[in-house]
Amino acid sequence: MTVFNYYAWFVRGKEHAAMCRTSVEAVKRADPHSRCLVVTDEVSPAWDIPNAAVSHIGPGMPIMLANLEAQVSALAAAWTDGAESITFLDTDTLLLKPVPVMGDITFTWRDSIGTDDDGEKVEGIASRMPYNYGVIVARPCIRAFESFIWMRERIRGMHANHQSWYGNQLAAAELGGRRPQSGSTIDPRPIPWRLTNVGKTVNVGKIPCTEYNWTPQSPNDSLDGKYVAHFKGGKRHLMEWYAKRMGLGWYVEAKPKLELPNLAMVASL
Repeated sequence: MTVFNYYAWFVRGKEHAAMCRTSVEAVKRADPHSRCLVVTDEVSPAWDIPNAAVSHIGPGMPIMLANLEAQVSALAAAWTDGAESITFLDTDTLLLKPVPVMGDITFTWRDSIGTDDDGEKVEGIASRMPYNYGVIVARPCIRAFESFIWMRERIRGMHANHQSWYGNQLAAAELGGRRPQSGSTIDPRPIPWRLTNVGKTVNVGKIPCTEYNWTPQSPNDSLDGKYVAHFKGGKRHLMEWYAKRMGLGWYVEAKPKLELPNLAMVASL
């Protein structure tokens, strides 16, 4: 029987679909026998992503809740198809090599969000959100399935602001618990259902963002030892550079440049 991995993305909007197309190309290069699935809540998408199946969830949910609904749906598809693992990726990621599976669900941990001008780590939101949600690996199994359902329902009960932003990372922090001091670990964690306080124990793998969910800081950073390049926040503009550096296509439409007024003409008015 052929062993294969699933990769899944949640897509809403034309720009994210364009980035996802490049992300899919990177996956098919790094893991040629993989199967790619894009889940969307758009009723009639005005985009196409080659080499990926597309499935749909109901429209109208806040984006964090929709993201988890998409992941539950994708995990069910991977389980039905008999995949060895499923890797959930943000659209602004480029897979360099397959991320290893640890435990039932694997998060990438961080202890900072960057460095300051003196080279010191800036902890920032990493204190409340020690796991970045842009790269997650799971085994298609009942414990992983319950974990994603729990995170979905945890977000459903959050304030509307967190349903629109950061809710997934807050839920992951509750499920995963403390980040490691260093390296990779597996931590047995009870799924914290509130109603009965009973849930399965899920083996949560924790692997460092510095290798598995890495954000380049400049166009020519070394890719040695890295598994996923994730162009978070202010580094989004570097994705095009790295995609072309890797020989991948780039499909995001260039934004028109704003024409500045002729200051001499304005002054004469």
